[in-house]
Amino acid sequence: MNYPIELSSRPGKGSRFSISVPVAAGRPETVDAQVPAAPATDLVSGRLIVVIDDDSLVLDGMRGILQSWGSRVVTAASDMGVLRQLAGKGEPPDLIISDYRLADGQSGIEAIARLRSVLGAAIPAFLVSGDTGPERLREASASGHLLLHKPVAPMALRTAVNRLLNSSTGGIGQSG
Repeated sequence: MNYPIELSSRPGKGSRFSISVPVAAGRPETVDAQVPAAPATDLVSGRLIVVIDDDSLVLDGMRGILQSWGSRVVTAASDMGVLRQLAGKGEPPDLIISDYRLADGQSGIEAIARLRSVLGAAIPAFLVSGDTGPERLREASASGHLLLHKPVAPMALRTAVNRLLNSSTGGIGQSG
């Protein structure tokens, strides 16, 4: 680009590099751009998602994230709590997210199975857990459920949610 470059350096103090560029003659005219519509591949918006966790802070955080993406969210500490809340909705959830270890020795695998059985639907589901022990990994794998480790990054959560929702609507993926 043929712009002058200057270097100033002092041992033990540091270096400074400078590039001199000409000032632009003027600003080009601006054109108002229209905001594009949400991508058609975003399957989260409007979906009913259930989150089961016995930690109220986790429930609040998951609810906030999922609602910010446009989802309708039901949260509870147990599968029975979910069923009580769903009773008035008249529709099964589109997705279940459950902590692996729930109160009273119940596992997320059991909670998912019970919800699917009572609701009579093969609802896509996945597990989250702070337990990274090999036994947990084997149990989650044997159940066929995807397992995400806490803390779950929002983009990892969104990827898993979209993947499972996509698989439940005929797209590529597995519903666990």
